[in-house]
Amino acid sequence: MRNLIMVSLLMFALGCSLCTHKKVEEKAAKTTVLEEHFVNPRVVELKITYYLNGIKRSDSDTVTLYEFSEKPVSWTAEKKVDRPVLLLYVARQREYPNQRDVEYISITPAPDEIVSKDIDGNVLEFWDLSDEIEEGKDITITRRFKFKAYETAFKIDPDAVGEYDTEDAVYRYYTRTQEFMELTPELINLAREIVGDEENPYLKAKAIFGWCVDNISYKYPPNRGIIYCLPRRTGDCGSYSLIFVSLCRAVGIPARVANGHWVCKAKKNYHVWPEFYLPNHGWLPSDVTDGRATRGKPGSLAGGGDPWYFFGNMDSGRFISTKGTSIQLYPSPPWHIWGLADTNKNPIFMQMAATVYSGITIEEQKATVEIIQGEDVLW
Repeated sequence: MRNLIMVSLLMFALGCSLCTHKKVEEKAAKTTVLEEHFVNPRVVELKITYYLNGIKRSDSDTVTLYEFSEKPVSWTAEKKVDRPVLLLYVARQREYPNQRDVEYISITPAPDEIVSKDIDGNVLEFWDLSDEIEEGKDITITRRFKFKAYETAFKIDPDAVGEYDTEDAVYRYYTRTQEFMELTPELINLAREIVGDEENPYLKAKAIFGWCVDNISYKYPPNRGIIYCLPRRTGDCGSYSLIFVSLCRAVGIPARVANGHWVCKAKKNYHVWPEFYLPNHGWLPSDVTDGRATRGKPGSLAGGGDPWYFFGNMDSGRFISTKGTSIQLYPSPPWHIWGLADTNKNPIFMQMAATVYSGITIEEQKATVEIIQGEDVLW
C-alpha cells in the first residue's frame, strides 16, 4: 500500500509538472520555429499501409505483442481470454519543431480511438479488430498524411547553457534508470570516466557522443538492452541510442530516444536516434549511428562528411513517430500489463505500429511506406 501511495504521488507530481512542461515546450516551439534552428523545410506526403496477413484461430491462451520493427514477445494471459482478440496500435505522427503542419488526408478504416496519455506525449491510433477475425482473412489499414520536414541546425555556446532544476519531475523522469537502460554501477563509472572533470552538460554530452562514435561498431543485436550491447561494444541504431541515452542519464543529462523512419531518396527504413535536453535550449537531436557511419564513409549521409554534424544537428530526411522507450499502449485490455513498471510488456521503440493479440496466429505483419511527395536527394 505504501508503494502504491508513493507511485500515485509521483504520478500526480509528474502530471502537474508535465502540464507546465508541455506549455513551456509549446511556447518554446512557437518562438523558435522561425529562428535559425530549423531551416530548409520540405513538404513530405506519405502513404503508409499496415498488413495483417494469414490470420488463423488458435487454442493457445498466450498473448503476443508484436512490434513491427522487433521480434514478437509472448506470455501467458493472467486472465483467460474468452474469445480471440486482435488490437492494433499505430504511432500517430504529431507536431514537433522540426516536423510541422501535419495534415491527415485519409485513414482507412478510421481508428476506433485516438489516444494521448503517456508522459512522453505520444499519440496512438487504436483499432479493436477482434470482430474482423476470420479464418485466412487479411486485414489492411492505410494512412495518408503530409507534413513539413525541417533540417535542425543548432549552434550552441557552452557558456549560454543554464543549470538544471534537478528537483523537477520531468528532469527526474528523463534521468531515471529504466528497462533496457539500466543505470548500473559499471555504466555510471564508464560515463564518469568519459566526461572526466567536465561540468558543462553540453560538453559532457559531446564527450559521450564522441566516445560512442569511436567505440561502438554497427552490428544488428541478438537481444536488446544496455546490459547486452554495451559490453559487446556493438549494436544497431536502437543500441547506439540506448547507449548514448544511458550514458547521458548517468551523468545527470536528461535524454530520450526518438523513433521513426527514413523518408528520402537515399534511405527508406526504420530508424532510431537519441535526444538530450539543455537548459535555455530545449531538446537537441543527436545521431550516433550516423556519426559513426559518416566517419567510416564520409559523404554517405548529410553533413558534408563531418560526423559531428549529427551532434545537435539533424537532416530533414526522416519522420518522428514516438519519443521514449517502453511505449505505453492505450487503451489496454484487462489482461495486458501497463503502467510505469519496468516489467511491462510494451513496444521498445514503437517506430511504426504494434499488435496485441490472443487466440489467433498471424502469418505476416508488415508496414510499407510509399513516398507520394518528398523523395528528395538530400546529400
